[in-house]
Amino acid sequence: MKKVIKGIMFIKTLLKFSFSVLVLLFSAISFALDLTLPDRLDTPSKHFTGFEKTAFLALARVDSRIVTLGERGVIGFSDDGGNTWSQSEVPVSILITSIDFMNKNEAWAVGHSGVILYSDDKAESWRLKLDGRQVNQLLLDKAQETFKNVKAEYEQAEAYDKEDLQYALEDAEFALSNAEFDVGLGPSNPFLDVLFLDEQRGFAIGAYGLFVSTKDGGASWQSAASRLENFDRYHLNTLAQLKGGAIIIAGEAGTLFVSYDDGEQWETLYGPYQGSFFGIQATGIEDEALLYGLKGHIFKTQDGGQRWKRVPVNIETSLTASAISSNGDIVIAGLSGVVLMSNDRGESFQALTTSGFEGFNAVEFVDEKTLVLVSDEGIRTLSTQ
Repeated sequence: MKKVIKGIMFIKTLLKFSFSVLVLLFSAISFALDLTLPDRLDTPSKHFTGFEKTAFLALARVDSRIVTLGERGVIGFSDDGGNTWSQSEVPVSILITSIDFMNKNEAWAVGHSGVILYSDDKAESWRLKLDGRQVNQLLLDKAQETFKNVKAEYEQAEAYDKEDLQYALEDAEFALSNAEFDVGLGPSNPFLDVLFLDEQRGFAIGAYGLFVSTKDGGASWQSAASRLENFDRYHLNTLAQLKGGAIIIAGEAGTLFVSYDDGEQWETLYGPYQGSFFGIQATGIEDEALLYGLKGHIFKTQDGGQRWKRVPVNIETSLTASAISSNGDIVIAGLSGVVLMSNDRGESFQALTTSGFEGFNAVEFVDEKTLVLVSDEGIRTLSTQ
């Protein structure tokens, strides 16, 4: 299902480790369009007949409303369990990758080309709050400031301190070079996930270590990448807050970070697996969550990410999405039509019967007996019985 990434993004990708499954599904088309048609950031998403067949990447539920989002800036919502869908008003035509409802009415969504969107009417209409042009500039400003400060410290240091500072100076110079390159390239890097703690504080993460934060409800954004020990700029694929407050970020090559102070400071964790992670599912129990990704790997923590145990499942297919029902049942979906259900908060899973080998990108509960799933082939429902 992977597609060849063309042009500049192909060259750039060769310099990095493999991208997440979700982005690989669409990066060839979307990245190329983002680079050749920069006005897609300024072009509202068109309304399509039968848009339910759009390639979708994410789902969310608030009350009885289900929201899905995907390519060409298409966002749709259903109030009848996924039987009928309406299309939202979206100011961009960029691939949208993730959504987070802050409360019953307000939601945030992110996507390619550094897009961050906001809705205050339950996802029916959206406003652009940040784009890749602004992201590139704030990253450049941060890199210039860091390089200036490190250089001044190096020049004022005693000879015996300069050897250690030399490494910091080289890192700062390298980061500045990357930021300058990205500005020249244009708004190409995607956001992959978003999380808001309250009406003011939020985070968005993405490819090549992209990590920004806001403390004023999205009025302004700052680069938060320096809070993480992510020197190789691994892709940050997913983040979630557990009951009890811990926030976990997971990504490629076993990348794993945790914060216990609402994202101000981050601890690097030695992950239980050195392959890529694509999702985190809080179970509703304090400090407890599931972590899943490549080749059917599922792990569970009960202490806020400090220790993980493997949850055995008899599959080797990559797992890409999850959801939890009102009664605590957990579903994890993935490629090749895989849908796994747990009735014991992730201690064990059983496979549900599906037809075909559709690669699922997101899953959500309609109720305890019905799921809605999305893929690059559109929207479908599935009974849990």
